[in-house]
Amino acid sequence: MRSRPIVILLLLACLIPIYASEVTHLHLGVGNDYYTMGLGDNLDDGLSFGGHLMVAVQDRIFFTIDALGFTDRIDTSSRYDQININLNSPLDFFWGPLLNTLTPLVGMSLEGDFGFDRLQNNLHQRINRTILNLPYDSLETNVHLNLGATLQTMLPLGWIQVGLEASYLHTFGWENAIQTLAVIKLGSALSLKAGYSIMDDFGGGPAHHTMMDRLNGPTFSYYFDGGLVTNSWIYHRNSGSSYGVFGIDVMQLFQPVTYEHTDFTYSLGALYDLVGHQNKAFSLAFGPVILQTLHKSGPMINDPDNPQRRMTVASWMLGYQMEWEATTIVHPYLNTLWGFQRLNLQTSPTNVIIEEFKGSVAVETGIKFGCDGQWVAKNNSYRPRISASIQYIFDTKDIIAMDSAFAKHVGPWIFLLGVGLDIGHDPH
Repeated sequence: MRSRPIVILLLLACLIPIYASEVTHLHLGVGNDYYTMGLGDNLDDGLSFGGHLMVAVQDRIFFTIDALGFTDRIDTSSRYDQININLNSPLDFFWGPLLNTLTPLVGMSLEGDFGFDRLQNNLHQRINRTILNLPYDSLETNVHLNLGATLQTMLPLGWIQVGLEASYLHTFGWENAIQTLAVIKLGSALSLKAGYSIMDDFGGGPAHHTMMDRLNGPTFSYYFDGGLVTNSWIYHRNSGSSYGVFGIDVMQLFQPVTYEHTDFTYSLGALYDLVGHQNKAFSLAFGPVILQTLHKSGPMINDPDNPQRRMTVASWMLGYQMEWEATTIVHPYLNTLWGFQRLNLQTSPTNVIIEEFKGSVAVETGIKFGCDGQWVAKNNSYRPRISASIQYIFDTKDIIAMDSAFAKHVGPWIFLLGVGLDIGHDPH
């Protein structure tokens, strides 16, 4: 039974007319719940990991495949796999000053046991994480028809748009999803959304029923299309779960270059602390003003005997950045940042050991390579960088005394080294 979905996917892939002159996007992405942005809690549960494919023909027809692994360690100790295969085509029309986009969708969802447990446990073995042996809700493969639509109404304000979005997706015999969202768009690159989701299940086992409960309620998300690089994230407030996707889109190399200047810069990177944890960094900059989030989550490397103890250490900061030109390639920079730090330690969503917010300041320095407009694809400019930072967290003495392992992540001084990528976007 495990081979049937793979055969279906291969047959569908062969039907896609992939010609360089027709295909405007060929996006491959990988997703994981360790993208928390500091708000979510990485319990390695729920929608835990996945793979994503999107093919767009002339930006009019979009074909997507999402292969997702769901687990429920907390309530039912079971799991299921799901593959969604969908086709949609957005239709734009104006109503007065409002730009409206209606996107009908048709497709199918396959659910059952596709062997994603082996993929997850192979990765866990390589990174020295606990093996997760959970029975499947069902060993059979079931196929369901998808029908839905999304209506987005936006008010253009220059290259900024504000508006509302409503969507409905019915998966026959499986689940139902309704969303209403407020939306802000910055050019064609960044979409920020906040709203409410209503999820219902019509079938499946205990793990699927639990997932619908987790996905209900207030939700926040963003999607950044940086041309060659894409990044998205969604957070569900009621359950504290989150999920992010990092992807690449190789077809951007074959699109006409329209970049002229940078109106805002989106950055992403990975920095490592003295314990060895990877901290994921994301920022948004308008000229010298920068908003930055930095987070790490999951089991503590320095506490390997207690993998059920999971942390989230995150900062949200506002800052000012300066840059100098040493050569045409080498540009030293300096960021000064002020904000807040979240310090969270827990063994389950209902057993929180530490939850504190503290003030924090930081200085980040490093070298950016190249300048805006030097390395370009379509309407984005790319600048790799190397970074080092030092951060101070105020009033941590009592937290450090509470837990010796967690104290290594509390500071008060935190040193980080890493790499990143700045993506300057021209929305015009």
